[in-house]
Amino acid sequence: MQEKVFEHLSSVFYPERVAVIGATDSPDRVGFNVFQSILEGGFTGRVYPVHPRHESILGQPVYKSIGEVPGPVDLAVICLNQHATVQAVESCGRLGVKGVLCHAGGYREMGDEGRELEMRLIATAQKYAMVLVGPNSLGLINNEGNFYSTFYPLQIPKGSVSLISQSGGMGLTIIHKALDEGMGINKFIGVGNCSTVGFADYLEYLGEDSGTSVIAVFMEGTADARRFALAAEKVAAKKPVVLLKAGRSPVSDYFTVTHTGSAAGSYRLYRDIFSQFGVYMADSAHDLVAACKGLSLLAPARSNRIGILTHTAGPSIVMADQLSEKGCVIPPLQESTISRVKEIIGEDPPVVLKNPLDAAGLGFARETFGWLAGAMLEDPGIDLLVAVYCLHKNWGLPSREIIEAQRQYGKPVVACYASHWEGCRDDRNILQNAGIPLYTTPEDACAAVAALVHHSKRGGRIRP
Repeated sequence: MQEKVFEHLSSVFYPERVAVIGATDSPDRVGFNVFQSILEGGFTGRVYPVHPRHESILGQPVYKSIGEVPGPVDLAVICLNQHATVQAVESCGRLGVKGVLCHAGGYREMGDEGRELEMRLIATAQKYAMVLVGPNSLGLINNEGNFYSTFYPLQIPKGSVSLISQSGGMGLTIIHKALDEGMGINKFIGVGNCSTVGFADYLEYLGEDSGTSVIAVFMEGTADARRFALAAEKVAAKKPVVLLKAGRSPVSDYFTVTHTGSAAGSYRLYRDIFSQFGVYMADSAHDLVAACKGLSLLAPARSNRIGILTHTAGPSIVMADQLSEKGCVIPPLQESTISRVKEIIGEDPPVVLKNPLDAAGLGFARETFGWLAGAMLEDPGIDLLVAVYCLHKNWGLPSREIIEAQRQYGKPVVACYASHWEGCRDDRNILQNAGIPLYTTPEDACAAVAALVHHSKRGGRIRP
């Protein structure tokens, strides 16, 4: 990344003085919602609403133009239509604004006339050496700096996962799924059309960002897949990169071009290339969030040898199938482990002692389940354990027992409770505060395990 771009991206994520051009007093307008997002997000810098006709908005004095704002501006958030945005970017450039965030659509995704407007935006940004986020952007969030500039006012728990999304709608889908999973967000960038700053630039910036331990990406298409792949290879050696790529069918190419002006390209080609360069490829928004949560909480597994403990066979069978397809191994239990299991549940238990270990009714008791988890974690042939348990009205969930077993043996553990979040939200917080991700479906647990194994093969370290 060019040094100037990197420096100005810091000003965009950590601005001290922000102008909102096109701020209004009407809640149904983008300008109102962006201004509200900044105020309610807890931003501690100076924010200047700009509108030629308003005197005050949300109790804040309004400036008639960007030229009337006192002192330098780090970032201008522009909430105008596509034509007025071009003029506003020129004004910002003349005044020395370091970066502009353009929410408006109507550029190259709309054909020749829009493409010409976008070229004017690009030329202006280059002339004044400004970072231009967008256009056609949902906005950005920096939770570390309490800076929210999306036109969907949000409050998101802090975390170490950062998200780059070409689509605002998919960005919101991923964010809300993260909220359901108890996963915090560090930074979010709605890249939109990527007119002057591309995926690789954002990826390299987050690769050096101390607050980001895992990088999630939603991509429709990119004009420079090679540069992204090379940047991803460099970044993935330090921290995980998880990507969800749209455009699996020919019909999706038309929709992506008319959405952000980017052709989707061959999905299989993207998947094969990015996987070779160290990117973990997710299959869905659920898959992406599950992988990121696991990667943000756990150190990499030492190998792909997975143990599964359950008291109900069905989920473990699903997991064994999926994990095998994802390159994991379900090794047999060693004789020493089988002997210890017999000490716990009896010399002649009515279950088959193998991996996955289905303890059936003998595993209902939390204490027994914890002892069995310890036995499997002690097995030298197992490097990661998935603990599966079902929510029950009268039997408590074995969260504290799982935590104790993990602490004793130091190997990563993934918990999977057959439950709804209302039934295990407290246990989710207990487990995840202890560094054990909790999932409520076998598929999500498998996504986390597969991502951990993928990253361990590259010798990466999770936490920066």
